[in-house]
Amino acid sequence: RMCGICHTIYMEECRMEMVEEMMPVKVSMCKNVTRFERICKIVMNYKLVEEKHPICKMEMMDKSQKLCRDSAVARSKDRCKRVMKCKIGMKKMKKPYPKTVCEEIEIGEEEKCVDMVKLKKEKHEAKYCSFHPKTVCHQDEGTGCRVVKKKMCNYIDGKY
Repeated sequence: RMCGICHTIYMEECRMEMVEEMMPVKVSMCKNVTRFERICKIVMNYKLVEEKHPICKMEMMDKSQKLCRDSAVARSKDRCKRVMKCKIGMKKMKKPYPKTVCEEIEIGEEEKCVDMVKLKKEKHEAKYCSFHPKTVCHQDEGTGCRVVKKKMCNYIDGKY
């Protein structure tokens, strides 16, 4: 209840309080890692494959390309000559092919580190303030009394 000419002044009242807050913190995570080196070499392997190849033999033939069967006739140079007769046939061959063989060899250990950001709970002091209304009235003739609601304001000053 206020009587006369009144005005309200908000008075600040502050106190220091401990406040818990999650703060980012940089941490290094390290672990020992085994280092490996890859060593490769080429090894020759062999595969049995069937390929088309000419198969040839020597024969004695006359001018009309007939075989000379009689050995006496075959020896005479006028009638028979040595001729190479060939045909295409399948022949098994051993073919080489290179194969790369690799192995991992341990060459030692090294420490590998990674920087990470973790949240850590920290306590720090914060200024906790509130405004309290204070009404100041001056007696004045002709003004009556009235009921007034008062407001309270609180805030935390984040500077620490």
